[in-house]
Amino acid sequence: MAGSAGRRVLVVLGCVLAVVLLVGSGVLGHRISVLIDDVAQLAGGIAATVVCGRTARSRTGSERQWRVLMAAGMACWSAGMAVWAFYRSVLDMPLPTASVADLGFFLFPVFAVPALFAFVGVSPRRAAAGARHIWLMSLLDGAVVVGSLFVLSWATVLGAVVHSSESEPIEFLVAVMYPITDLVLVAMIVLLIVIPTIAARYRSQLTLLGAGILMLAISDSIYAYLVAIGAEFMPVLTDGGFIAGTALIALAAATPRTLDDRPSTSGPVTYGPSAYGREPVALTSTASVAGERTQMLLPYALMGAIGIVLAVLRVLTGTLDSTVIVLGVAVVLLSLVRQMVTLIQNDNLLRSLTLARDELTYRAHHDGLTGLLNRSSFDEHLRAAVNDARAGRQSSVLLLIDLDNFKSVNDRFGHGGGDELLIELARRLNTCVGEGVVARFGGDEFTALVYADLDTGHATAVRIAEAMQTPHDIDGHPVSVGACVGVVEIGRATEADADHTAPRTTDIDEDELMRLADRAMYRAKREGKARVYAYDIMGALSAVPIDTYRDNLGTRPNIVAGEPDPARLMGPPTRT
Repeated sequence: MAGSAGRRVLVVLGCVLAVVLLVGSGVLGHRISVLIDDVAQLAGGIAATVVCGRTARSRTGSERQWRVLMAAGMACWSAGMAVWAFYRSVLDMPLPTASVADLGFFLFPVFAVPALFAFVGVSPRRAAAGARHIWLMSLLDGAVVVGSLFVLSWATVLGAVVHSSESEPIEFLVAVMYPITDLVLVAMIVLLIVIPTIAARYRSQLTLLGAGILMLAISDSIYAYLVAIGAEFMPVLTDGGFIAGTALIALAAATPRTLDDRPSTSGPVTYGPSAYGREPVALTSTASVAGERTQMLLPYALMGAIGIVLAVLRVLTGTLDSTVIVLGVAVVLLSLVRQMVTLIQNDNLLRSLTLARDELTYRAHHDGLTGLLNRSSFDEHLRAAVNDARAGRQSSVLLLIDLDNFKSVNDRFGHGGGDELLIELARRLNTCVGEGVVARFGGDEFTALVYADLDTGHATAVRIAEAMQTPHDIDGHPVSVGACVGVVEIGRATEADADHTAPRTTDIDEDELMRLADRAMYRAKREGKARVYAYDIMGALSAVPIDTYRDNLGTRPNIVAGEPDPARLMGPPTRT
């Protein structure tokens, strides 16, 4: 650490040392020294809370998360310190007994544990889970970890020490909780520091934060020892760890972003909204995945350890301490809540994945503008129709529709007006084709399959040509376009046709069928607008007499108000 950040650390630590030496020298008298000591501790806690909270506003991702959590933890610690200072400086009680102050102190590690987990980073799965879920799980993890470690400590060593201690059991219990929870935090920091990628990114922040928590642990351990031996007061000099610890935590939060602190872009990343803000999330971050698994499995591993220890103690002693039973039940209940939250979130993620899969499936088979089938999906339907025709199961007719003068609509009304007209014409196509299949082939071209004979295909083609010419209002202007249709019959093969010599449309593949439909459609365009030309099963091309079919159409479907057939909005065919 160099430059202004290093000088800032030296200045703050120098001030802390001056305060500690002043109150420890005794020159100001005991009451004044205790007052200054308490004020310094309270000021340090408040400063750490404010600095963590303010710096979190300008950070994103993991750096924001750990600062927010540490701000909450230091706020609880400061609230406990305010009560503690009131006892010592106002009520003149040398060593306060267990009080509401301890509640604030014990809440600090509950927030600090998930704050340290935040240094691991955000994996894509955690980012997708949502901010509320991540925050809740982090707090539950912190409570389960701290509670589990305390149950293990009490069941193995702590309970016996409390019962044999010269002090009141409840006082010693409260006092010894401090170094235990601090030890958990120090151990976590050591584990984070030995992970190379984390150490490289957060070296300065972790160093200061670890030093601050270590100073708190030292003073907490001294306090627990004094309570254990029945001491009546705690020398103000031993409170130096509390003053220095809070100051170092504030300095850790105020550490400027350095090159080592910035996200590495050496691997694949995705920039998206995470649970803690927008940040680069590594897609293949080994450290992130390992840290996430550790955070997920640690509470259950501790519960397993609790179960084993309690089972062994029950066998060896024949009984269990009531404190162990109560706290163990509390930890189990917290774990059950954690599991319920996880199950609910997993169910939500599964529903989201199902919806996303359905959406992707729909988009893979449908045109994004008109909602009709797209070209690749239509090819599958056409392939199935050809197979049916070759097997003699069903006849069908292929239609290729091209709009007349559609470019003039785009030139006059822009692409927005052109898109509006395409959507309306696609709806009309759906209505005209009926039980067949309609697809957008590209641009202003459409394709359709009519599962019927050639005569029905002719009638459908004429109906389409007529429907396209019905005016549609765009920005208050009636717009009408024609359509030329190429028709190809895909007839069923029969035994009577086995010795035929002329080429049949059942003998060619889908690509050749599309080429024939294209030729018929362009022949219609050369002959004039709104024409229909068709190839029969023997490959003979002829014009469809529109006037004849127009007279025989009778009552046409409501092409203006008609709704598309939902069956044609499905995916690829399932016929065999």
